[in-house]
Amino acid sequence: MSTGTDTVYVTLSDTLQSKFNIPADEITPTTTIGDLELDSLALAELAVVLSEELGVTVTEDGITADTSLAEFTEHIAAHVRTGGDSA
Repeated sequence: MSTGTDTVYVTLSDTLQSKFNIPADEITPTTTIGDLELDSLALAELAVVLSEELGVTVTEDGITADTSLAEFTEHIAAHVRTGGDSA
């Protein structure tokens, strides 16, 4: 992962631990949203928190139970790097 991606991943990991009480050992780049048993409401809340933390609009659009945390991270990081309005 690149430096920008690393920052996004750390923010995602920290948020999952602090806001959703997910143990650190369950959070890996290959862990999927489904593995974490996040429902649509929790995913929407995660998007809001990440938006606030990272300063870009993060949505859950296109994120499914099969999306890995690495894929989700890269999706967000691409928008952070380009200063995009929506991830």
